[in-house]
Amino acid sequence: MKLFTVGEEVDHRSGDRGCPECVEGYPEPCRCGGWMHAASSGEPDADGTIPLVTACDACGRSEDMLDEV
Repeated sequence: MKLFTVGEEVDHRSGDRGCPECVEGYPEPCRCGGWMHAASSGEPDADGTIPLVTACDACGRSEDMLDEV
């Protein structure tokens, strides 16, 4: 299985629907047919929301990039 980097985490598994490095709820399907992986990118805010960085294992785009299209 090919490994790729999401944020600062280098151990995400391309094509793995159960990627053990992803935060809870990920990976999820990407519009391109790949899997959107996610990693924590900092400390939770006052509401307890954890900031995430995302990347698709197929197209390489983040969820933010897909939202802009």
